[in-house]
Amino acid sequence: MSSEPAVYTIVIDGKRLLALSLLVAFTISVASIYVSGFYITQDLSLPLHGQSVLINGTQVQFGGTVQLSAGAPFSVNFTVAFSEGYFTPSGEYYAPPQYYPPGGYYSLFPVTSVQAHRAIISVYNNQTHAPCGLSYDGNALSPGGFVTYNYDLQPLPPGEYIIKFMVWSDWISSGGNRIADNSGGYVKVVVT
Repeated sequence: MSSEPAVYTIVIDGKRLLALSLLVAFTISVASIYVSGFYITQDLSLPLHGQSVLINGTQVQFGGTVQLSAGAPFSVNFTVAFSEGYFTPSGEYYAPPQYYPPGGYYSLFPVTSVQAHRAIISVYNNQTHAPCGLSYDGNALSPGGFVTYNYDLQPLPPGEYIIKFMVWSDWISSGGNRIADNSGGYVKVVVT
């Protein structure tokens, strides 16, 4: 056996470079739909989307961390949006990329459809998993609409907490189910 290192050479010809470029362009264009303001759900059965979270006026992403002061009440604003439509393999209509990137076939929810829901936030200790609070509010949205829920929460003692955001059609005991694609998103809270 030779102890010399092996050298591997990767040759990318024009066809492979073109295919790789098209794959990257396609991936970027599909991802851009979530960056744009036009939210399209991937599934007709999950039309709602948790659009934004503000804690004490500070924008926080799902999975992010925020610091709070111990002993002070705090506010949470949770915005829920109703998507305008959903992707379909062969489509209702084709929307060109200049209007709705990346372009493609979309089915729109009827403008007269209304989706009732409950927006629920639960707070629990990240170390002991003990529940610390549960707040909810409910409303109904039409396609393209959004609503912001404002929750005023009680002070928390020093420690690490998780605030989980859920959007359900009703309480589970009433046959409710998840109707937001990112239902279950959370924010970590560090109280000092």
